[in-house]
Amino acid sequence: MFRNPHTSVARPFVIRRLDTAEYKLNRQIPASVSKSDCFLYLYDGEVLTDVGAEPFLVCSGQFLYIPEGIPFAIKYYNGSKGYMGAFSRPMLRNPNIGLLYRREPVLADVPEEERGFVSSLSEKLLREQDEGGGETVSVILQAVLDLLLAQIDAFAGDGRAKLGSTLCTGFLDMVFDRSSAISGVSAYAGRLGVSANHLNRTVKGATGRSAGEWVDISRIALSKLLLRQSDMPIIDIAIRSGFEDQSYFSRFFKKHTGLTPSQFRSGEE
Repeated sequence: MFRNPHTSVARPFVIRRLDTAEYKLNRQIPASVSKSDCFLYLYDGEVLTDVGAEPFLVCSGQFLYIPEGIPFAIKYYNGSKGYMGAFSRPMLRNPNIGLLYRREPVLADVPEEERGFVSSLSEKLLREQDEGGGETVSVILQAVLDLLLAQIDAFAGDGRAKLGSTLCTGFLDMVFDRSSAISGVSAYAGRLGVSANHLNRTVKGATGRSAGEWVDISRIALSKLLLRQSDMPIIDIAIRSGFEDQSYFSRFFKKHTGLTPSQFRSGEE
């Protein structure tokens, strides 16, 4: 459902709709490097991405542009609604849009009064792609894409990353690292050589959430993934998610989802 547009570089243009109802880490997209320029626009929810060596938190009303050649991966989705796509520059009718001269990722805030227009342009691109069978690029598609990129260029400003703190970057990389069990804030702070309070303040300032909240998000996302896509015993899932006590894990999971782990695994809503 959430394939990386980088995998479609043989096509000059691709766009897909994003629509996730909850925290999701469903077949997490691996980092890859593309010969295409990529983009992500959200009109609701949020997506945490890795672009190059930095995490970008893309929120409602934001457009992320990723120039060709920069590794791009997605860490998690949360109620994400919007569009994700990629294009090759030779297909553009206007190659002189300022955005295309950026050599770093650009995160642009779309003004509230312009979000409907950006969404309608994205939807028009999706329709044109589908009508062409995904194999041809129509003149209309080219014109709409040029207009979309020109609009984003006007909104971009300096387009700097929202998560510029090295400490915050290191923390998010650790907390979403699926090669080891999730730890508590104090453990991550120790590895980073700071106090838990300092880590919480820094992460809160950069993302709007404390380090503890990000740990909880990661725990819920991982436990949902393992419950639905593996036969791993619940006690083992609890341990992987950072809980030594299965009963406490079950209470934590129900508090955040309204369901016990067993109910979630069985598909109850």
